[in-house]
Amino acid sequence: MTVQTLLYAGIGLLAGLTAGWFGIGGGTIIVPALILLCGVPYHVAVGTSLALIIPISLAGAATSWKLNTVDWKIASGCALTGMVGAVLGSFLIQKVPEMVARRAFAVFLLYAAWRLWTK
Repeated sequence: MTVQTLLYAGIGLLAGLTAGWFGIGGGTIIVPALILLCGVPYHVAVGTSLALIIPISLAGAATSWKLNTVDWKIASGCALTGMVGAVLGSFLIQKVPEMVARRAFAVFLLYAAWRLWTK
């Protein structure tokens, strides 16, 4: 096993842990880790993160379902529009220069952290 493979496995494990614990993982763990630790271009990191969200989310959702901690009314209400938004966002991100996208993402993460810290 190569160091790169172990690094990817570690990123996946951390993303899975944070997904199960906090309900996050894709954008907040995988994207920065792929960019900063692996040198992956931003647009590729985002696309890869989106592909990884499916198995990570299914595993976490299945466990949460067994624990009876899923509100299916909320989930079904957000699912369709979330999928539409993901498709639109995937097309739009290709039109934005990488540095602009990276900075916007950093601002989003800082804002999210601030809101979580102060609430």
